[in-house]
Amino acid sequence: MTSGVNRRTFIGGSAGLVTGAVVATGVQQPAVASTASRRALMFRDDFGAVPGWERQGVVMRQDLPWESSLLQDPCLVYGSGGGPLFKLWYGSLHGVGYATSQDGRQWTKQTEPVLRPTLPTESNALNQPSVVYQGGRWHMTYFGVAADGNGAIHYASATNPGGPWTKGGVVLTSTLPWEDRWIYNSSLLYDAGARLWKMWYTAGMIASAGGEPEYVCYATATNPAGPWTKHPANPLIRPMQDGGWASLGIGGPNVRKLPDGTYETRIVGWQADYPSRGGRLTSPDGLTWQLNRSSMELDLGVVDGPEDGMIYRQFVVEHQGRKYMYYNVKNNRPGWNETINLAIWNDNLQTIDPAKWCMNQAWQVPTGASFTVRDRQAVSLGNAPADRPQTLQGNVRIDARDYTLAATVTPLSQAVGERDNVLLARYTDRDSYYYAGIASWNQKYAIGVMDNGVNTKLAGTGAATDIAVGQAHRLAFKLTGSRLDLYDNDQLVLSTNDPTLIPSTSYVGLQTTAGRAQARFAAVSVER
Repeated sequence: MTSGVNRRTFIGGSAGLVTGAVVATGVQQPAVASTASRRALMFRDDFGAVPGWERQGVVMRQDLPWESSLLQDPCLVYGSGGGPLFKLWYGSLHGVGYATSQDGRQWTKQTEPVLRPTLPTESNALNQPSVVYQGGRWHMTYFGVAADGNGAIHYASATNPGGPWTKGGVVLTSTLPWEDRWIYNSSLLYDAGARLWKMWYTAGMIASAGGEPEYVCYATATNPAGPWTKHPANPLIRPMQDGGWASLGIGGPNVRKLPDGTYETRIVGWQADYPSRGGRLTSPDGLTWQLNRSSMELDLGVVDGPEDGMIYRQFVVEHQGRKYMYYNVKNNRPGWNETINLAIWNDNLQTIDPAKWCMNQAWQVPTGASFTVRDRQAVSLGNAPADRPQTLQGNVRIDARDYTLAATVTPLSQAVGERDNVLLARYTDRDSYYYAGIASWNQKYAIGVMDNGVNTKLAGTGAATDIAVGQAHRLAFKLTGSRLDLYDNDQLVLSTNDPTLIPSTSYVGLQTTAGRAQARFAAVSVER
């Protein structure tokens, strides 16, 4: 890391430097890294093909007079109720639209919305539909906001999916302080076995994000028009508050019951104010859900693409033996634009595995994805703003205080200042971790600590000009208590002591520190 891209105050630190394999204090050190004698493997990523969502791009955007620039929260019914295979409802701030398709790619929109605001409880907003076809009738729950700012879930029904829809008014509203007068993101399901209507929804607002959801909750009813009973264990799903992709808020449930009885939902997680990303959870009963960082399933799209700003609500259907996912996204073009996009499940996809890594730009709001996979290597693309590091934040928890993080790192940029690449360890959030690597702090090797946003150089040796373009370095960052050792190609090159961060559980990461730089990372492992 260098002072040009680091946050807040930069503090110099003392270091034990290594010349060859000798620490500056004069204590003889082993010349070969202890990783040579293999221990317990805790994590590995060779960046091979993985199952994942293959993006197909935009399938629906603003093109009708009534629509705003935001097409939101797609909801589908597939293969039921007659007519086209795909039936899709979507919100657009002050209305709900309807579209159909036979192949899931080419869509025909109904010219006018199926719902517009007509009630006082939906005068400020009307969107976020969730639709179920049951008993020869179409049932919809949707979100409405009154003039006083109270957001509540409403109900409507119809005999035809394109309307007319008969409104039933508010069926679920805020009754508790933590719900923040903001009940929305409903996901409606009819459980035929239990003869029960079930609804998952969000409550609460992230204070710093101006209305994004905080919790996922649950309610039941014998009639979709109500009355609905909130579950006493609410909220069922809470944000992780760990600095990861779902640290600040959880929302956007879309629950379906699989043939084996398992409940599956897609969710939206907020890392901070922004961005949001997609995840997948399962539950044996619809009540018990386990959220962790490795639940992430859909990261931001590449910088300057249609999905580089936010990933929002996702809805999955099965078509011809393949999973199709529809979701709304925000891009970083001027103004606020949301489109509905399609991704299809691919069992053999060349991509950064979202269950293992979350693509960030250090502590700042990312402008999109800055990594791709090529030839079994993670490649930083150099497409971030110049002052923002390109970071892979780990999503696999390391349940150990002491471990060794290793990776093969190859700088690709001609400018010396852009050869700065580091390994991140004891990573608890975007503001707290150790790092060690090459061409950092204008030195050949450096070790440092980011503690609550304050960056401190702990040790350094040599000059950054000693790092050659295209030369691979097999780096190993060993952490044992307060002792921090950096190895290059099995040779100890730098050592220091620092007691600042010694968590019992943490994550790891990889980083190209300059936003316009490029590098390759391969064969990442964590051993203890």
